[in-house]
Amino acid sequence: MNTKVIPKLVQNIDEDNVILWFEKSNNYVITSKIQSDLITLYMNPDESRDSFVHYLYENMGMSNNDANAICNDIELFVGNLNISSDDDTQAIADTPNIPDGNIRNSYAFYGKTININYESELIKSLIHPQIVHHNITPSNECDVLFDVFKSNNDLYLAKNGNIVGSYKTESFHFLQGRFALELTNSIHSTKIDNWIATFHASTISNGKEAVMIIGDSGNGKSTLSVLLMAHGFDILCDDFTPLYEDNMELHRYPAATSIKKGAFDALKQYVENIDKLKTHTSGPKKVNIKYVPPILSYDDLQSSFPCKNIVYVKFDANAKSSFKPVSPDKILQTLIPDSWVSPKEKHALKFMNWLKDINSFELRYSDNDFAISKFESLFKDS
Repeated sequence: MNTKVIPKLVQNIDEDNVILWFEKSNNYVITSKIQSDLITLYMNPDESRDSFVHYLYENMGMSNNDANAICNDIELFVGNLNISSDDDTQAIADTPNIPDGNIRNSYAFYGKTININYESELIKSLIHPQIVHHNITPSNECDVLFDVFKSNNDLYLAKNGNIVGSYKTESFHFLQGRFALELTNSIHSTKIDNWIATFHASTISNGKEAVMIIGDSGNGKSTLSVLLMAHGFDILCDDFTPLYEDNMELHRYPAATSIKKGAFDALKQYVENIDKLKTHTSGPKKVNIKYVPPILSYDDLQSSFPCKNIVYVKFDANAKSSFKPVSPDKILQTLIPDSWVSPKEKHALKFMNWLKDINSFELRYSDNDFAISKFESLFKDS
């Protein structure tokens, strides 16, 4: 067998399940211990297909047809998980010159001044609305300078005069993600090599610990975060939650919380002057969104917190509200696809160890008070 396709890391999650990490594709899968043992045995370089079939026949009472079907399933399963992962950043063949920024904005974070030169108003709209509440009087003096511009239909991000990423215009969300990571590095005085992951998740805190909120797009993560903020909780991050390797804590990202048009009226009683917040359009579907700034002063807030709980949320106006524990597999299926996890083996191991100690829950709600009470209890019981 090809040893390169064997899971590089295997970690117990609970009594019945394990998490596998495939290095080539940087893929994570939660499976039963029995299935994991069969995969490991089948991929053993000293094991032949015939001997594996014989093992299933002798030890598990399978027919040859069933045993061969198991072999085919494992080959397909492992093959799909060993396709090399794609890098979101394009190779930069010809480095363009960084143009003079037509639009300059200055922002303050934790006493640091960040300047961003935008080539156009359209490019500015990709980044500025999320951090406009940190805007200060433009200054030529800064701690970090970013340039965001377009050249030959490609978007570029530069930091302190060095281009750090190139992206196709239609993949502008990759630019936004890389900017978020670079801004996080600048704010927290670290570098990309120190992050375990950046999750597509919202995170709230009670000032002592954090709870991560995940869910499919449109499930109400951000709306719930704003509701919780209105009831005294702190929004650590919205849609971009970074996990740091040194303390294995979730770190603050200073963006405002984005809410879609359907939530505007529902949040009126909780967000003062929500009608006065500017409405923006986002993405190819031109979705109307508003950015709700935090209530608390950013500079006075702790920068990171440990996280022991992840909650999958789904708002359903016609469903009975419920809150229950769920399997880690449910969480992983939602958490991983839209998140970035470091491909380094040492980070993969730390991520797996972190994940096995996480409590996983599912919240389906139609009643805001029910949802808020469950988060209050979750923090109280931790």
